Amino acid sequence: MHSKIAVCIYITFFSLVFKSMGQDAIFSQYYSSSLYLNPAFAGSELTVSAALNSRVQWKSVVTPYTTNQASLIVPIYRPAHKDVNLGGIGLSVFQNKAGDIGLTTLGVNVTAAYVIPINEKNHILTGVQVGFMQKTIDFTTGQWGAQFDPLNGFNSSLPSGEYNFVSTHLYPDVSFGGIYYNNPRRDIREVGKSFYAGYSAYHFNKPNESVIADKSSSLPVLSKIMLGGEYSLSSTWNISPNALIAMQSTALQINVGLYGTYTFGPEGKGIVPTKLMAGGWYRVKDSYIALIGFGSNLYTIGLSYDMNSSTLRKNVSGKGAGAYEISIRFSSPAKAQRIYQTPRI
Repeated sequence: MHSKIAVCIYITFFSLVFKSMGQDAIFSQYYSSSLYLNPAFAGSELTVSAALNSRVQWKSVVTPYTTNQASLIVPIYRPAHKDVNLGGIGLSVFQNKAGDIGLTTLGVNVTAAYVIPINEKNHILTGVQVGFMQKTIDFTTGQWGAQFDPLNGFNSSLPSGEYNFVSTHLYPDVSFGGIYYNNPRRDIREVGKSFYAGYSAYHFNKPNESVIADKSSSLPVLSKIMLGGEYSLSSTWNISPNALIAMQSTALQINVGLYGTYTFGPEGKGIVPTKLMAGGWYRVKDSYIALIGFGSNLYTIGLSYDMNSSTLRKNVSGKGAGAYEISIRFSSPAKAQRIYQTPRI
């Protein structure tokens, strides 16, 4: 949109997102972006695993918003038991981009996790994550009031004269988390249940995220509380109800729902799918989320769609107010047994 109105909309949008939400993206498939959910998940993998998430929302609205993340987790085993986790190391990268002026946030983090086995049925996972975040704005693609000529329209060669922005700002980021598990080493095909509860605090150091020179704006701590369980009804059917509560400054987000898994073949090591997944969530006062997926012992692919339920959907007649998301997870060959039943397909 080539008008001053568009600039006002962008500024308003950015102010709302980056002050109230603290620039943190939203993943509907939060269980598949584990290091983005809780650093302690670096200690939950039985084998080397990699994950990718990509999300596009508000595609037809004035400021489309895209989010991507990639992560790698390498487990560390106990010297005397090669099938028992001592902890794990993780590497994660994420990127958020909003608007035509390229307001972009890039984050790179290293995670270390340690497993505390209370007894066979109860474990506690702990994790610390450190890295940096970089915020970038491309002012050459924007149009500002001082660049408007009543006779000839906008002239991008004129100085903007609007704000004392800096185009790039780099700052450190520190986070931590913990997860309690009951019955963590249960085989997924075994009839029974497991339970988990966790807490994580992102941006614990409250870094200065301001892109205005000589100004300071602390990034609020993002707290996440996760609860859930996994129940195997038989050797082929499994359900996982779960919930996520995220709090940052005055913003509150609540996600509740469940997904089910149907296993129709042996846990092979090939590309032929052996399981199907489907589920749904409700993000309170925001959207309804539907998920389908498939996979095997080596990979899982999930597709989800957010149908917006807020006033934004009404204002744009329901067009482009939702979000599309895909998740892909790969893991090296492992036993059929899955360690630490988690809210992930």
